[in-house]
Amino acid sequence: MKKSHFVLPALIVAAFAVSGCKNSQSPEDGAHSDSHSSQSDKASKQTSGRYCRLLKDDDPGRKGRKVVYRCDGRAVMASEEAKQLLKPDIPVSFAGGGRVIESGLTTRQAANATGRSDEVACQRAFINAAHKFQETAAKRGATRVSNFHSIYDRKPMHGGQYDCEVGTFHARVVFKGDLAR
Repeated sequence: MKKSHFVLPALIVAAFAVSGCKNSQSPEDGAHSDSHSSQSDKASKQTSGRYCRLLKDDDPGRKGRKVVYRCDGRAVMASEEAKQLLKPDIPVSFAGGGRVIESGLTTRQAANATGRSDEVACQRAFINAAHKFQETAAKRGATRVSNFHSIYDRKPMHGGQYDCEVGTFHARVVFKGDLAR
């Protein structure tokens, strides 16, 4: 008898869950969503071009999102956000320098892209990677990070440029570098 008291509430919850799955995009003004609003949402996620430029746009037939940008790491390093978040006592250099104590270290870092432009998310992912290298350098007795460069699709990129992949929720970068004294 007691089991029948739970059946009706369970069915109601299931009905709401199914209806929520069918309409995963909620329109901002209460009207039905159309393709025009999703295109404007996609355009608002694109970058302004201050730090990054589009390399590979999203494939419309693909589920999820995958956009690739080429960004200027030197400009990001000079930004106010990088100056606030990175440690000034452990410099990060795109070139060599110092006596290398560990070489060829790699980090994969991501940044939240939800509610941010692609460019801001890529900038933050870069800063996260540089910060991770700085933390590792401090733990291992190094005083600098050198030969800091992007690796995308197994191809190294030197000179301060880096590639950033932006998905539905995150921007991702992969960096390689050396720890030096």
